[in-house]
Amino acid sequence: MEDKLIGQIKGLLWLTFISLLVVVGILLWDVVFVNHAPDYLVRPAASSDVEVRLQNVESSLEALQRELVSQLNQKLMYFGGAALVIAAVASFFGMKTFRDLDGLIKEKIRATLENELYQLDPANLTVRLPRGHPDTPLIRKRLELSGLHNLTEYLELNKQCLRGLTIVPVNNLEEEDRFRGFLAREKPDPEFAAFVLYTTKQGFYVSVPDTLNKYERVATSNMPATVITAVLAISRGLHREK
Repeated sequence: MEDKLIGQIKGLLWLTFISLLVVVGILLWDVVFVNHAPDYLVRPAASSDVEVRLQNVESSLEALQRELVSQLNQKLMYFGGAALVIAAVASFFGMKTFRDLDGLIKEKIRATLENELYQLDPANLTVRLPRGHPDTPLIRKRLELSGLHNLTEYLELNKQCLRGLTIVPVNNLEEEDRFRGFLAREKPDPEFAAFVLYTTKQGFYVSVPDTLNKYERVATSNMPATVITAVLAISRGLHREK
């Protein structure tokens, strides 16, 4: 939409420029050729046949010149009318174009403000919980008590998890490999996505070099009480959209 509006504005500017050139040309023509046209004086009576012929030729030339000036003035009137029509059309479409441009600017400002507020207040954060996990209801309750209400559930890691924060259950090597595969496949941007690896199985620890160090915005939690701490620790500063 931005490119379309810019193209429309350029076209309107060209139309306005051409209209101004036509109007200026008409004014210059009127000043130079009309107001400064030679006056046709009454000549004395000819005293010879040669003078009579000369006067006839001069009269014919003057009449031809007057006719040409009249024709040119008529054409310039047509051009002037066309310039006025072009200016009117440009004004009509210009008002619509600038209204569209104003709407686009307001939308950009709104999106920017929402993005900044999203970064400042984690309460605006979208948090995805694992559907069907036994601890999900308790985690949801604790998040809501902490002021996080933009909560949703998911079945598997997907492209929607590339925005906001996702709590990922990891209790064995298979689930850990699945998370690493998601990182390698989807390549999430740390500016827009964060993950909390939720590990409750005793004796199992997520690999630091192979998993935790593979992504800049990832944390771990091993009980519902510590999920909110991990969420707040890594979610601040996330962007909502590009």
